[in-house]
Amino acid sequence: MPTHIDDAFKDNLIELLTEELKVLRAKAGISQQELAKRIGISRQTYGVIESRKQRMTWNTFLSLLFLFEKNEGTSKIIRQIGAYPPELESYLNMNNK
Repeated sequence: MPTHIDDAFKDNLIELLTEELKVLRAKAGISQQELAKRIGISRQTYGVIESRKQRMTWNTFLSLLFLFEKNEGTSKIIRQIGAYPPELESYLNMNNK
C-alpha cells in the first residue's frame, strides 16, 4: 500500500476529474446546487470549479470522487478517465494497515 501521495499526483487527479465534471454531473442527473450541497460547498464555488475558473481543493476532489464512485451512472467513468486509479484506492483503503 502506498504510504504517501505526492502533490503532483494529486494535481493530475484533480485535473482529470475537473475536465469531466459537467459530463459526470449530467450522468448523475444532479444539479450544481444539489451536488454542492451534498459535498458541503456553495453552488457558486462549485460553479467556478466546473467552469475551470478556480482549482478545487484535495478535500473537494475526494468528496466529488466518493460521490461519483457511489453513483451507478458515474462509477465506471471516474475509473475510465483515471481519476480513481488503483494506487489511490489502495492509499485510501483503511483496512490495509
